[in-house]
Amino acid sequence: MIDFLSENISNATTLEEILRWRAKTQRDQVAYRFVSESAPVATITYGQLETRAQAIAARLRQTMQPGDRALLLYPAGLDFITAFFGCVYAKVLAVPTCYPKPKRPMPRLSAIGRDARASTVLTNSKSLGLVSVSKQNLDWSDVDWCAVDEVPDEQAGHWDRSNITADDVVFLQYTSGSTSDPKGVMVTHGNLVHNLEVIREGFQLGFQEPASENMGKGVFWLPAYHDMGLIGGILTSLYVGGESILMCPTDFLRRPIRWLQAITEYGANISGAPNFAYELCAEKTTAEQRAELDLSSWRVGFCGAEPIRPETLERFTEIFEPCGFQPESFYPCYGLAESTLLAAGGDGPARPVFKRCLRTALSRHEVQDANGHGGSDVQELVSCGRPRLSQKIKIVDPEACTECGPDSVGEIWLRGPSVAAGYWNRPLETAETFLARLRDNDETTYLRTGDLGFLSKGELYVTGRVKDVIIIRGRNIYPQDIERSVAQSHPGLRLDAGAAFSLEVDGEEQLGIVHEVDRSFRNDDLADIARSVRRVVIEEHEVDPYAILLIRQVSLPMTTSG
Repeated sequence: MIDFLSENISNATTLEEILRWRAKTQRDQVAYRFVSESAPVATITYGQLETRAQAIAARLRQTMQPGDRALLLYPAGLDFITAFFGCVYAKVLAVPTCYPKPKRPMPRLSAIGRDARASTVLTNSKSLGLVSVSKQNLDWSDVDWCAVDEVPDEQAGHWDRSNITADDVVFLQYTSGSTSDPKGVMVTHGNLVHNLEVIREGFQLGFQEPASENMGKGVFWLPAYHDMGLIGGILTSLYVGGESILMCPTDFLRRPIRWLQAITEYGANISGAPNFAYELCAEKTTAEQRAELDLSSWRVGFCGAEPIRPETLERFTEIFEPCGFQPESFYPCYGLAESTLLAAGGDGPARPVFKRCLRTALSRHEVQDANGHGGSDVQELVSCGRPRLSQKIKIVDPEACTECGPDSVGEIWLRGPSVAAGYWNRPLETAETFLARLRDNDETTYLRTGDLGFLSKGELYVTGRVKDVIIIRGRNIYPQDIERSVAQSHPGLRLDAGAAFSLEVDGEEQLGIVHEVDRSFRNDDLADIARSVRRVVIEEHEVDPYAILLIRQVSLPMTTSG
């Protein structure tokens, strides 16, 4: 086996090699720091992480074979990271999963357990009692349950290195597109290393040297089972040799200011989240809280995983620029689990590029500039940059499978080294999604993303989803546009907590709306709130909703990205 360690990190082809390099050259440097409102700060160095990974790998190899699957059931913290790298070193496929909630059904967790056919569930000793309660419900009675924090470091001496190659699958990333029938994306070491380089090159990060006094630092609160949380928040830091300060997602959701306070406290230069997080910070922080912030160190603020709204970026800048945040730090980007993570982004962070289009033209899958126009027919979109590092994007008619002409909206098709190996044990879905071909080209294969968008001056603009498009009276209506209007129609409606969808009524497609009502408004006149919703949707979208259902707070099922 060739050992790249005599050279440098840029020669690494597997995740195992990257950690071995960091443990060799930066052994005593803190790799990850977990901060919580309810527990002391916990840290782990690169050297400690490698020791834990080897010890856990030795334990796993007592009962598992290479290629077996292990579900990772962890609350936020460092135990997930050691278990993940234990799987890497054992050549076992890690399956990051959501953490069970007491006394609540977990259909997604059950679906992942059935699909992955895991032989082992990894957790920690504190959680073992909680997750064991779920065993009967999940029908995992024959699965080995292991609290890896009880594995002693001395086990590392029993670890034998496996022959790991770039083509080997390193973990299964279950998609966030469905709460009941998720599909496991097979991410190889080669996919992952390429995408980490895509992120490094796009963010314009340097490789940290062991003697550097200004180590790159990032603050992240996204869950580790989410691809942006795992790859963007945990593995990118390892790749460049920096330090990640990790937070519990619930700490952020309860008090959004904690995210920004952590960036201030640690002088972080990298952080990011979906659009809703920036909006939540703008809405839920006070002037007194903001007066204590210093965001001048924040150099890369990536935003992705859901529609990016120009008004969100503008409002965040307006509110937090006095705290030192610079709009040139934004990094709007586009990606998906099937392409490991990042597929398109800018040449480093920069002031966001907006494009004003006519909404009525977009509904016909056409792109027309809205310069000189105003009112509700104007749709402003955010550029998600360009494909990075040998990745290619084509805009394709999803039904004809022919490349769209200029100024046309179509499905985004991807090709490149970051495109994953397919779906776990789903050959038909893999062929349909990962091996798509243009009608006039039978040789080259592409990944069908299911997302709609267009290219303008080489920049990618995402407009919606193929399957989510609602067609009413021949018009294509994007649900996220309706959902945004609904959320703004009344102060009692929660942001990003609704869904617009199509209903077939007497053979005709109609618009249905479901939205959560903030608990502080639950005693208000719900009929009045519904009237506000109907009025705004008619005024802004010229569609009269067939049904409007208002539901209590935190009762709408959500994907892992919200």
